[in-house]
Amino acid sequence: MVGDEEQERDFQRFLRRVDDIANLVQGLSSTDSAVNAKAIAEAEKRLRDQECSKEEERNTTVNRTIINTRASVRNGFLAMLEKDAKERAKRRKRNEHLANALKEKGNDAFRKGDYVIAIQRYTEGLEKLRDKQELYTNRAQVSVWE
Repeated sequence: MVGDEEQERDFQRFLRRVDDIANLVQGLSSTDSAVNAKAIAEAEKRLRDQECSKEEERNTTVNRTIINTRASVRNGFLAMLEKDAKERAKRRKRNEHLANALKEKGNDAFRKGDYVIAIQRYTEGLEKLRDKQELYTNRAQVSVWE
């Protein structure tokens, strides 16, 4: 698979870097002055290259185009989340209003002694708003009277 091949390549690159560093450390600890001098020069070169790489990275992150592109994607996503949350809140408010109206109709039916209709209204209210505890309680109380 493509992902496995890419992981394998990354792993092999990592192992090569480990070998390079191990060889560099070995050269730095060598008693041979020529090998030691070569290792020191290589270490200094790597440090300079790393510093240049960090500088390029800092310059890239300051690049407004990249920052704005990422920000616009992030802001677009956040805007979608906010819109979804507002729609859900509106839908919940509407369902809560409907559930309250059905609860009142169930209460009226209960007062009139029409227990079957009361249970139906409480059940309809629960279909609109499943977490409205008093609808469960009222329906259970009607079941006792029925």
